[in-house]
Amino acid sequence: MRKEYDKMDIGLLHLENKKVILKLIKHENEISRSAIAKKSGLTPPTITRIVNDLILNDKLVERLGLGDSSGGRPPLIVKFKNTSNHVIGIDLGATYIRGCLVDLNANFISEIQVPTELEKGFESIVEKIVAIVAKLRKRKGPDEKIWGIGIGVAGLVNSETGIIESSPDFGWSNIDLRKELDKRLDLPFFYDNSTRLMALGELKMGIRENQKNFVVINIGYGIASGIVAEGNLLKGYNGFAGEFGHISVDPDSDVQCKCGMYGCLEALASGHRIASLGIQELENNRSEMLKELSGGNKDLITAELVANAALKGDKTSLEIFDKIAEYLCKGIGVIANLLNPETVYIGGGISLNEGLLFKLIEEKKKKYLLQSNLKVQILPATHGDQATSIGAVALILNKIMNLELR
Repeated sequence: MRKEYDKMDIGLLHLENKKVILKLIKHENEISRSAIAKKSGLTPPTITRIVNDLILNDKLVERLGLGDSSGGRPPLIVKFKNTSNHVIGIDLGATYIRGCLVDLNANFISEIQVPTELEKGFESIVEKIVAIVAKLRKRKGPDEKIWGIGIGVAGLVNSETGIIESSPDFGWSNIDLRKELDKRLDLPFFYDNSTRLMALGELKMGIRENQKNFVVINIGYGIASGIVAEGNLLKGYNGFAGEFGHISVDPDSDVQCKCGMYGCLEALASGHRIASLGIQELENNRSEMLKELSGGNKDLITAELVANAALKGDKTSLEIFDKIAEYLCKGIGVIANLLNPETVYIGGGISLNEGLLFKLIEEKKKKYLLQSNLKVQILPATHGDQATSIGAVALILNKIMNLELR
């Protein structure tokens, strides 16, 4: 029995050492085996064995050749092999499904975007995901590998079962996406809540290294958040952490949220609400600009159109965004005072309005933040409208770096 435990221990130790070396090579991009020894504390024979394994079997590392010698044997330089290894990221949104093929440094090789067409139902959406994956696979080179597919989904994804328990944007309840995709895909795939993946993308591929405490707020058709505390992505007990859109910012409001409650942030400050307010103002004949941009057709009023009117100086549309910013600042105050983050990132379609929203938030935030939290920076999400796609890629890259995929 002791020998069996010894074998298990040796195997686990080898795996952990291999992870350390792989992550070190990726972080440094190019490094000699002697430098790996200095930085890792592992012995040269262990490093040689593991590096050879990463080159020959995992194909995640490549030899670059010999470096300059300082008097002894020239060092062998190795490099993380990112360009011939790829990942597919899928952003499953209520309006569009976006797919991207990227290398392991998150350089985009190809992108595809198709309308979601919610009205066609669940089966149609699954087929569109499969079709996007098939097209992206054809765009890789003959000697290149796709390691897996990451998918960001708007909804409550149970982290244990994979069941999408609720997605108001899609009208889904207790949907087993894994079961349906298993029938159609022959690549490893993983999915999670889209906003949580946005936070993972900031953690692993954002512009700021070593940032351990931050929040990502996704404002689109709905509102949600992804939370990173002490360098860890928070999921909660069942994977439902971050439902920021359902904190109450106006308990006396008569605006009902899709969740059934009144006064939720999502009900009062989402893209859906902006469009709804725009329609009200059009019907009340309070904005010539909205009338001109929509041709008087209320069905053409969207959050984007209201933002365009505001940027053109339309007083009514500016008032709408002023109300939205006030509610958002109330919400940001709650989450910032509770978690004390270094940064609050805002992403999603509503954030892409030439800084209009950020300017209003900056003007109002002092009303809701404790003095000790006034230093919190409120910034656009690093990857803009690709934030969920990059987060989906980061989900797979994380598994590659932990040697969970082969």
